[in-house]
Amino acid sequence: MYESTQTNYHQSRLRIRSAFINRLSVFVAVAFCLTAPGVFAQGTGPFPGSAVDSKTRRVQERVEELFEEGEYERAHFIYRNELAPIGDKYAQYMVGYMYLTGIAVDEDPVLASAWYRLAAERSYKEFLNERDQLLKVFTDMDLIRSDELYLQLRQQYSDVVLLLAQIETDIDLMKSGTGSRLSGGGGSVTIVDARSGSSISGVQFFGQIRRRTTARLKFMAQQLGRPDLNTNADDVDLDELKRIVREFTATITDR
Repeated sequence: MYESTQTNYHQSRLRIRSAFINRLSVFVAVAFCLTAPGVFAQGTGPFPGSAVDSKTRRVQERVEELFEEGEYERAHFIYRNELAPIGDKYAQYMVGYMYLTGIAVDEDPVLASAWYRLAAERSYKEFLNERDQLLKVFTDMDLIRSDELYLQLRQQYSDVVLLLAQIETDIDLMKSGTGSRLSGGGGSVTIVDARSGSSISGVQFFGQIRRRTTARLKFMAQQLGRPDLNTNADDVDLDELKRIVREFTATITDR
């Protein structure tokens, strides 16, 4: 069905891996600076998800080692169940690649295409090319099934779904006016970072949350095609945002 050899598949994967790992390094640097003023001043910027912590980086590195060592079943489990659900686009691509080539799973090009479509939603050209090459050789029935499978994945793991959950968490935190570890009270509240042990004032902490929520709302406005979306972190209608996301993820927009 897919007019490439196993060598073509392998070469494509290596090319994408190289390109995406370089891009991931940039993303990690941006993600950790997400709360700094002005990071997203120009447009919506890179994907404003959660910062990639050291544990996730180790998992990403380890799963690549497992794949290269031929531990395909373990690699597939990690790509599919640990990394793809948190929005790792390379992992989503790799799940699709493994279904396309039948590595550790039953070969299923149509299911592979659904994962490729999910991986391509940030418009990285490498993923767009792989998606388009696969879709163009499908029959009408294949495309219908691909649409159905893609919508299922999209409603679970799309960027807008993941960001919505993060926004809801941060809005609840802003409303509560407290963090998980606080000392002091009133205007002198101090927030202690459980990982680093460093502390910042409550004003700084909640200011950071507002900035990252605004960045996420702006990114969502672009992804949803809704320039009218309210991106004021202090005045978000969560019920309306959830409705918009439900409608968006129930619609095919990539072909």
